[in-house]
Amino acid sequence: MKASINLKQLRHLELLAEELNFSRAAERANLSQTAFSRSIQALETEFGIRIFDRDTRSVRPTPAGRYLIARALTLLGRARDLADDIYYLSNAERGELNFGVSLLATDGPLRQALIELKEQCPLLKLHIEASQTPNLQTHLEQERIEFFVAFPGDLQEDERFEITWLPSEPVSMYCRPEHPLLLQNIPPSPTQIPAYPWSAVALDKSLSPRLRSILGMKPNQALPIALTCDNLQLLHDLTLHSDNILLTWKSWVDSKNELVNLVPLLEPQIPETTMNIECAIVQLADRSLSPPAQRLVDLILLHADLS
Repeated sequence: MKASINLKQLRHLELLAEELNFSRAAERANLSQTAFSRSIQALETEFGIRIFDRDTRSVRPTPAGRYLIARALTLLGRARDLADDIYYLSNAERGELNFGVSLLATDGPLRQALIELKEQCPLLKLHIEASQTPNLQTHLEQERIEFFVAFPGDLQEDERFEITWLPSEPVSMYCRPEHPLLLQNIPPSPTQIPAYPWSAVALDKSLSPRLRSILGMKPNQALPIALTCDNLQLLHDLTLHSDNILLTWKSWVDSKNELVNLVPLLEPQIPETTMNIECAIVQLADRSLSPPAQRLVDLILLHADLS
C-alpha cells in the first residue's frame, strides 16, 4: 500500500532537518517534544524508512532521509505557492480575468473601473474581448468569458442570463464643419437628417424607433445608414471627408480632444435624454463570478453610481 502524504508531518520533517534537535524543532512547531517525536516516528512508520539516526547527543538524516527531505522541501514549497495563489485569487490580486465589452462600454464606467482595478491588482492578468453582442453572447455561453458589458438586446428576456443595467449613454449626431446642413441660412432641422447618409457602429434595436420619431420618419422607414464600422477613428476620419452624418455616443467624442473638429447637429433642439443607448452587465444566471470578475463588476457599478 502506498504511503499517504501529510503536509503537517512533512513540515515537522523540515523543522527537524533544520534544527537537528528535537527540543528546538518541537518548540518551533508549538508542540511538546513527546508529541513532536511521535509525529516523526509516525512518518517513518508510514514510509517504512528510517529518516533520522538519533542518539542521546545528535540527530542526523540517514541517506534515504536526505533524499526524502529534499523531496519534502520541494513539495512544501509548492504547497506554499499554492496557498499564496489561493489567497491572491480569493482577494482578486492574482490569476486571470476574461470578459467582453462592446465599443460603447469602453467609454462608460468601465474605463475608470479598469484603471482602478489595475491599480489595486497589478499582478492580475486581463483578457478583454471587444466585439458586438452576438459574438459576446456566444463566448459567454461557451464560458470563454465570465461576463460582458454591452446592450443586451433580446437577452433581457432570456432567463439563462442575469442582466444588471447601467446608466444609458447619450447619443448625438456629428458632421464636418463644411457640411451642407451647416452652410444653409437656417439651423438644420431634424427632418433634414434622413436625407444624408449616416455612419455608425452597429445600433441596438431600442434606438431605431426613437430615432424615427425624433427625425419625423415613418414607423417602418429604413434608417439611412450607409457605413457601419467597429473602428471609431475610421468613422471619424470618413465623416470629416464626406457628407455622412456620424451617429455615436457623446462620451466618446467628449473624451477625445482631437475630435473637436466634429460639429454636433440638432443641439440643443433635441434634449439629450431622448437619444441614448442602453447598456448592461450580462452574465450567466447559474454561474458564480470569480473573485477578480466580481471585483471588476463591483467597481463598474460603483463608477456608474458616481457618474
